[in-house]
Amino acid sequence: MKKIFCLFLCLLMALSLVACGETGEPTTGGSDTSVQGGTDGGNTDTSSDSGDVTLKGYDESIEHKIVACDIRNHGIVVFDLNAVGGDPERLTEDAAVIWEWDAEEDPNCTGVAKIQTSISGVRYRYSEYYKKDVIVACATYGWVGIIDYETCTVLWESTAPILNGVHSVEMLPNGDVVAGVSSNPGAVVYFAVSAGIKDPVHSIDSLWCHGVCWDPENECLWVLETYGAYQALIQNMGTENAKLVRISGSGANFVGDGGGHAFAPVLGEPGKYWASAGKALWKFDTETETMTKASKLLSKGSIKGVCSFSDGTVVESIAGLCKTNEREFGSDGLRVILKELNTGKVSSVKDVEYIVHFPAREFYKVQAFTKNYQ
Repeated sequence: MKKIFCLFLCLLMALSLVACGETGEPTTGGSDTSVQGGTDGGNTDTSSDSGDVTLKGYDESIEHKIVACDIRNHGIVVFDLNAVGGDPERLTEDAAVIWEWDAEEDPNCTGVAKIQTSISGVRYRYSEYYKKDVIVACATYGWVGIIDYETCTVLWESTAPILNGVHSVEMLPNGDVVAGVSSNPGAVVYFAVSAGIKDPVHSIDSLWCHGVCWDPENECLWVLETYGAYQALIQNMGTENAKLVRISGSGANFVGDGGGHAFAPVLGEPGKYWASAGKALWKFDTETETMTKASKLLSKGSIKGVCSFSDGTVVESIAGLCKTNEREFGSDGLRVILKELNTGKVSSVKDVEYIVHFPAREFYKVQAFTKNYQ
């Protein structure tokens, strides 16, 4: 009887080993690897040895071009991070600069006296009116201009009195120009360039306005002023009767913050915009019309310019970044945050900060160098 019982126990043990696998060890599946990613804080990516998710750091297959207002050199400069191997510390090399414009060296620029060290806003666009790639820019002392990207010369400019304090500029798909003027009451100003009209045709009040962005999906403007962002529509676009209309109750305000400043699309996240204020960096969502504070790493005070790319690379200009700035609002360097991939037994992606000092330059606003609006 004992022999039969022992044989029965052995049979049970053998069956249990088969159920657990041939080696007798538990089988595993899925992933238990957690990776902190994203530029917004709280986002979590997962990775596993099974390869079901691919972690990526800096993506050299996409463009990383930055257009910046260089107030020390009264002009505009375009940097290509890919041209220097994705190494932010090499942005100061000549190899990183792919385009540059100096107002004082452009014989077509008649508004030099209004520019000096006050270049305050810039965008790269395709002009449907001129049928070419252009840089549209503005200068705080009261100048807005369109620059031919190929020839590096001014095609159109305005020094209308209402532009005194202009801080942001946008080109619409038809080639018209909208400018944001920072003053009290401040203004959003419309130029019907495509109709061949030199002077502004309409404006609306906008307190200490610092940002204007065209939204191609909703065919509207999003405007950043001192307390937050709002929506504005354009009636009779491209005509002398064009009219800006502020949508009452639209947008969102900062929470416990104010002094809206930098305004730029979050590339890779259509409908979302970076919006800096006095204390922090925020993300404005046009779909939910909410403001959310960015991650602690990104959220600094005195951010004058910000841009980002779809792989999570972020570039910021910050007043007094390296403590050698000549102007109180100037950024004597660029703060670059890259996603760097660490490989090993456990793969992970981490945000790495680089502070790049530019001894011969001083920046104000920065934007991603792209003709795309989002």
